[in-house]
Amino acid sequence: MPELPEVQTTVNGIRPYLLNKKITKCKVSVEKLRWKLQSDLSKNIINIKITDVIRRGKYIIILGKNYYLVIHLGMTGTLRIATKTDKLKKHDHFEITLNSNYILRFNDPRKFGMVFYSNICPLKSHRLLINLGPEPLEQDFNSKYLYMRSRNRNIAIKSLLMNSNVVVGVGNIYASESLFLSKIRPQKKSSTLTKRNCEDLVLSIKKVLKKAIKKGGSSINDYVNVDGKRGYFQYDFKVYGRTSKPCHICQSDILQIKINQRSSFYCKNCQK
Repeated sequence: MPELPEVQTTVNGIRPYLLNKKITKCKVSVEKLRWKLQSDLSKNIINIKITDVIRRGKYIIILGKNYYLVIHLGMTGTLRIATKTDKLKKHDHFEITLNSNYILRFNDPRKFGMVFYSNICPLKSHRLLINLGPEPLEQDFNSKYLYMRSRNRNIAIKSLLMNSNVVVGVGNIYASESLFLSKIRPQKKSSTLTKRNCEDLVLSIKKVLKKAIKKGGSSINDYVNVDGKRGYFQYDFKVYGRTSKPCHICQSDILQIKINQRSSFYCKNCQK
């Protein structure tokens, strides 16, 4: 699933094409993705002038005056910029045409993504967005906050980091990499984190995410950016997907375990 760096890379890629452009046409090719699409989606999007494109967690929000188009990439979804001469691809399910003649196309092979619109701000009204935790790259995600949220939580710290009500966008890849950088085992109980642990972990999360965004995210399966190019952060992985390979620091084998049905990777020597 695309995580925060991949979604932010997508937003950075489409924003220059969308800002201050008017939507002249909308085409919807399926009735249902993860959930059934609104029947009037294509009609209500016409003539909207786009004023901004933002990210909240893993949601992409295209804004107009009193209009919000929300897209979630799901497991395998991608957005790309196309022209009228570019052929449709298999699994292209949704597209909007702009008055610049560029087209924004949403491709989703597994149909786990989402597209919906709202006339009121979904950040304050939609059940999927109103309870999201702070953005990890903003100031309100800090060591004091993480320490407070980790108290009396008898769950693995990796599970806590992947809870979008605690902090958004830190998925499996970046939780694993951040925990390695901060020298904390993924299965460590959240309630046992010290204040120093929280300081190290918050700094590590911010460092890893910023570096991943700079490198265009991680392409380990189907993810490509809006230009069809792959990200490069996967070449910087220290633990994720490196089962039985030597740790870059101590040379001991990287171990793989399951936490809440998700694979987790760590070094038993470097992480405590």
